[in-house]
Amino acid sequence: MEQVPEPGQPDPGSAPSDALYSLVSGEGDGFLLGQAAGDAAGGAWELGYSAVTEQATVIAYQLIEHREIDGRRLLRDIRELDGLEGDEPVYRGETAHFRAWLDSAAAGAPVPEEEPSLDGAPRVTPVGVAYRRDPARVVIEALRLNRHFHSDASSLAAGAIAAAAVAASCFGQSGIDLVAGVSEAVLGAMPRLSEESSRTERLDGLASDFERTRTLVGSTRGPEVLSRLGGESPDPVHTILAGLALAATVTTRHHLPLEEAARIGGSVLGAAVGAIVGARVGIRAWPWVFANDTWFAEIGRRLVRGPDEVRDLPIPYAVEFHITSGERPGFY
Repeated sequence: MEQVPEPGQPDPGSAPSDALYSLVSGEGDGFLLGQAAGDAAGGAWELGYSAVTEQATVIAYQLIEHREIDGRRLLRDIRELDGLEGDEPVYRGETAHFRAWLDSAAAGAPVPEEEPSLDGAPRVTPVGVAYRRDPARVVIEALRLNRHFHSDASSLAAGAIAAAAVAASCFGQSGIDLVAGVSEAVLGAMPRLSEESSRTERLDGLASDFERTRTLVGSTRGPEVLSRLGGESPDPVHTILAGLALAATVTTRHHLPLEEAARIGGSVLGAAVGAIVGARVGIRAWPWVFANDTWFAEIGRRLVRGPDEVRDLPIPYAVEFHITSGERPGFY
């Protein structure tokens, strides 16, 4: 009798255990364009991308110009879009966790979030591209960046997973090889993940979580993937691993993993998966419209190939202010 795959499961004839690679396309330069597309698909801001992508853009600017992240400069640049010196805030569709962090920063001292959060996953996508040739450093830098925002171990792990997945995708890695590569990079950094983190017991099952994720490569339905990983949508690790399984599956319809990720994790997971897929497929048009696509493409190109210069690029605050003020009549 012919074996028929269950809905959302890979075709038995597709040999999902085989190594899967696609041709390198731009070595990651499409990551931010894909991230904005996934963010827009999630609908955190009804007219396009949200604060999720705005943060990644600011971080990408710093990496283009300096090729490393300076903590003080990072905090200043992130806060600038929230009206650091009395200007109008231009963040749109912030998550509750990010809003709480911004408020604590405005009150005098930013407090790393103790509750589990997926916010760190799309925030560190530029790190994956910038350090794509050094897997160990990808994880180190992702943790260093996100420790400003999170103290919860699962939140930090989700960011490390996303950054490692973007880095691997820059070289066309996909399928179970993508999951295996990410697993090796992240599990190898377990001591660093546990340092100065809360709820470290959540990391005890990380290796088995990766093993389950390997079996889900080829699945295309987000809710089913998340359910088979544990079904805990508030859990950052299960959620980002569901996104990793979706992103690892090679399809000619590149937008489908973004749509499925947005369905189970909103703009935050949609953006993270968009960056992973975008890093693999390069700069291309996405099926839905959002502002500043050429800007995101150029940021991706410069982060990959240079020049290490941003003076001739638009100022992020000015770009976002133009979008925000355009929603209201009158002059601003």
